[in-house]
Amino acid sequence: MSAPRSFVAGLVAAFALAAAGTAGAYHTNFVASRCNSNPPTAISHITRDASTTAALRARWEGYQWAGGCWNDNDVDDSPGDPPGVAGTGGEGGDCSGFTFKVWRESASTSDGGYYEWHPLRFVHGPYTAADFKAGVGAPNATMSKADTSRMDALASTDHIGMIYARNADGSDLIIEAKGEAYGTNLWTRTYRGSSSYGGVRRLGWASVQPN
Repeated sequence: MSAPRSFVAGLVAAFALAAAGTAGAYHTNFVASRCNSNPPTAISHITRDASTTAALRARWEGYQWAGGCWNDNDVDDSPGDPPGVAGTGGEGGDCSGFTFKVWRESASTSDGGYYEWHPLRFVHGPYTAADFKAGVGAPNATMSKADTSRMDALASTDHIGMIYARNADGSDLIIEAKGEAYGTNLWTRTYRGSSSYGGVRRLGWASVQPN
């Protein structure tokens, strides 16, 4: 599930507190010990292939509500975090933070450019799942679910998952940060058939790799 807007607005402050090793930090201390606040790298374009690869690197990693930092060792390094608590400092993104980083978006809602965020960069981004569903922000747009393709997304007001492949039976193989008990992975989902989900696209995909 996506963090409410009040938590998203406070993520920078939460990270600073976690990094300072406050008493409220969760015992695994993943964010404070492993994550960083390095700026993103501006890039000239994005492709669906490259973003698919970025998403798959987070497969089998953890889930952290309002989070946005993970490594690439195929295991949740902060298992058993209390669900729905933003300040536990565990590994992983939540659904909207994961989408934000994979879609290489800016921390500014008015900027439609492309930014490479390292997996260990702690950043959630300004969007909730509801924002993505509504097409909020310069990089994002709503679209017909029938017209979605790989690395577009299906979003409700409290969850978003990116399409890895469409299945012949009308379901989709979705890559998503699902929850503390599930982590981040690929699952077959029927979001497309649910009236609570709409289609979302990150604008500006390059159809071929520029020279």
